[in-house]
Amino acid sequence: MTGGAVVAAAGSVLLLCFTVKAVVDGEQTPIDIADKFYGTHFGDVSGWVRGRYPPKGSTNSRTIEIEILIDQEPDGTVSVTTSAPTAQPESVSSPRAPPSGWPTPKSDNEGKKKRGRLYVTYRKLNRKTNLYYAGRTSMVVDLGLPLRLQAEWAIRLRDMNHHVDENEDPKDASFAQAQLDVFDLGAAIDYNQRHDDPAYWRIRGREQQLIDFNGGAQSDTGKSHRTENIVRAVAKDNPRGRRFHDAATIRWGELHRYTGY
Repeated sequence: MTGGAVVAAAGSVLLLCFTVKAVVDGEQTPIDIADKFYGTHFGDVSGWVRGRYPPKGSTNSRTIEIEILIDQEPDGTVSVTTSAPTAQPESVSSPRAPPSGWPTPKSDNEGKKKRGRLYVTYRKLNRKTNLYYAGRTSMVVDLGLPLRLQAEWAIRLRDMNHHVDENEDPKDASFAQAQLDVFDLGAAIDYNQRHDDPAYWRIRGREQQLIDFNGGAQSDTGKSHRTENIVRAVAKDNPRGRRFHDAATIRWGELHRYTGY
């Protein structure tokens, strides 16, 4: 459905894999989501073949084309960069004309000013057991793009195991696609500095509260299991446990009472 659009929208292997997986699963692809946000036509294969797209709303409507690149660094950090072409006066593309006019990429210093780290929590349902797995992930993002869109990308990439967090996700085929819970924007682009980032404290506390809300980790409850989380997100004796919990509660409200020591 959108295989050709992927090549046009981005040269990223990650984005290609991500889109193919979404098509196989019958889910919205990153290009479909971007089309919805920006009014682009990257997912319109028919339009690409004919080189012409139907106007939206009226004859004066415009479309915006945007290039999205997702790259994975050697340490596992995933970053998103974008660029947009100079605005065109015509409301409809010229026949068989591919996107063109991309501006000169910004300097590294300018790009870094627009980057941040997004922390995300999510849930995955095991369709066999009807129990949930709760987890978290993070991604370096472009602050010029909608954060919720990038939060959705972060958990899709986590489903593909492109992540830098400590714990592996369950890989059983019976697990449904991860669903976004909450997200928070942090300041520590370098993941090694996360412990000094309040957004990281909040997302750690939220992850543990989410596990407890779903029924508790297996290490806490024993059999019968109430969740697919084998161990806690935050150890009971973690010296930062109360800080994580309180930070999450202030940000999103208390989803579950504190269960640490």
